[in-house]
Amino acid sequence: MNKSIKVGFGEIHNLLYKSYLPNIINAAVEVSVLETLSDGAMSFAELSQKIDTDIRITESLLEVLLSINFVQYQDGKYSLTAQSKEYLTQSSNINQLKALKGFVVNEGPFCKLTQALKGDIPKFEQNMWSSEESIKDIEQGSKAGAIQNVITFVKEIPEFKNAVKMCDFAGNSGYYSFSFLNENKNLYASVYDLKEVCEIARNIKKNEPAFNRISYHDFDLSKEEYWGNNYDFFFSSHYLYKYVETEKLLVGILKQINKSMRIGGLFVSNHMSGDFNAETQTTISIIELMTRAMGFSGHCIPKEMFKQALSKAGFGKFHLKEPDFTLDYPTLLLAAIKIEEA
Repeated sequence: MNKSIKVGFGEIHNLLYKSYLPNIINAAVEVSVLETLSDGAMSFAELSQKIDTDIRITESLLEVLLSINFVQYQDGKYSLTAQSKEYLTQSSNINQLKALKGFVVNEGPFCKLTQALKGDIPKFEQNMWSSEESIKDIEQGSKAGAIQNVITFVKEIPEFKNAVKMCDFAGNSGYYSFSFLNENKNLYASVYDLKEVCEIARNIKKNEPAFNRISYHDFDLSKEEYWGNNYDFFFSSHYLYKYVETEKLLVGILKQINKSMRIGGLFVSNHMSGDFNAETQTTISIIELMTRAMGFSGHCIPKEMFKQALSKAGFGKFHLKEPDFTLDYPTLLLAAIKIEEA
């Protein structure tokens, strides 16, 4: 793994994500988002009710259209830009809707976006990444800067240097764990993930130098089964999104994590926060739309919500690193110390 990445993969990643836009725009046309907004400004809730679409997916769709200047936003309402009204509505005699369809593809994550908008949302399949190819692809993607970003952050926190027992929660093949083990020679890691994932991980990682310091534990993430105790270090990456529909849910899972840790133990989160800059706004809004259309609750944990939930769950002494927008998935790195029992 290249430890000295000087150029981020984010620019390429942002460009590739824009290839999804024809399908997204076409879905907006098919469910009458643009035609309806041509009659006047509406909130996302008003629009959703008017065209009978799923409210949360409609909200995300509008955020994508906003990021590419197809709609504008003022005083809580969305309206069409002049360009969209001219070229993307049936009522315009110079519309280019047929030309748009020439760019639509019948494969990929947005090929059924119209159906999702209309309420035919698939049940989220937690086993969708439980294949050897998917597990390897996820790890390979993380080598484009994500692992380096996390390790640089964590290794400077004093509590990490003294940690002996670690939980890698929903840790996939344990690719983050192996990097942590390389930085702390006294650390032992327990990876909790689905049975299918653990079986594959044991096989594909068996020749790793630190394999004798890692263990895999079959775990049904949908049932919130027991995941051990007395951890000095608890790490979670891109999993806790499922708990952000309400702060109560997020506080609840964080209290359970608290109970599995020692006083003074280190908790580290690697999650997207919804923050963006000019270059990443479209990509991050597309990721959120994709996630909701797949039947999952979302793909970000807002920073202040996360910090407040951690405080209520017995954590404090925060360490924080803002998203690095040169990375393909610019995550907020948030660390906290268990200061009291939940």
